[in-house]
Amino acid sequence: MKAIRFHEVGGPEVLVLDDVPDPSPAEGEVLIRVAAAGVNPTDAGTRSGRQQIPLPGMLGRECAGVVEAVGAGVTGLAVGDRVMARNTAYSYAELMTSPAVHTFVVPDNLDLLNGAVVPVTFATAWDAVANQCRVQAGETVLVHGAAGGVGIALVQVAKHAGATVIGTASSAERLEWAKGCGLDHGVNYAEVDFAQAVRDLTDGKGVDVVIDGVGGDVLLKSLECTAPHGRIGTYGSSAGRQVELTLGALSRTRLSLIGTGSSGTTRADFEQMLGLVADGTFKTTVDRTFPLADAAAAHTYLASRQVKGKVALTVGEG
Repeated sequence: MKAIRFHEVGGPEVLVLDDVPDPSPAEGEVLIRVAAAGVNPTDAGTRSGRQQIPLPGMLGRECAGVVEAVGAGVTGLAVGDRVMARNTAYSYAELMTSPAVHTFVVPDNLDLLNGAVVPVTFATAWDAVANQCRVQAGETVLVHGAAGGVGIALVQVAKHAGATVIGTASSAERLEWAKGCGLDHGVNYAEVDFAQAVRDLTDGKGVDVVIDGVGGDVLLKSLECTAPHGRIGTYGSSAGRQVELTLGALSRTRLSLIGTGSSGTTRADFEQMLGLVADGTFKTTVDRTFPLADAAAAHTYLASRQVKGKVALTVGEG
């Protein structure tokens, strides 16, 4: 089969299309012929060496496709089923194996391209909003990077919980797009101090919850616009993995700093979330697609900060 690999860490240019042996499903696994695979910032982090794996390495944490074979002991899935897979070891490939427990039937009203971009974004959002920060109706939530793949899912899940949502992004165009998915207030962090803007929008009170996938100084500055007894959920660190945090800043305001992530969602959580995708409550957002062979171009576009929603690789028929 064809698959994207990298033989050294570095920029997008290290991604190459290789011939690799076809995989076979082990006990409890299914073999999927991939139609499309989501492209995520964590893939870029692995490619650049932030998360170390043996070389040559393969990428991809989510996909959708058709079951081609099932391993021993698998029930509830059959050859020919249209499925999506989460928490995969690789999905930038024509074929991949997935544990049956991490594989879900794609709703009838969803094509495989849109199915491929559900697992990471909505599972991350669900864990942050519902499981960890426990957002309640009537609260106000600040979402950083609201026009990105996870960000726009966070907007939708928080709105479903009954919250008022403020989002940051780098352009008025991206914020206006996010409002079409439910964002209440947009803050262009390239033009204004986002913490001051959030205080102004909340009459000085601050937000009840901040959900941040940026890290670094953005996380620290979020302390300035979080209300007493508020919660800050963190799921990423694209702007910095280490921060110098004065503990008094937490104790004086009684803030809670909470780690979140897609792996925190159970199968029951995922099935509930998938039902809301199926009935149209949550909408998938594919910005651009690239052929599998152009994975390097997809990574370059992802890094451009122009993306509205998700980037995906098209692999087979979907």
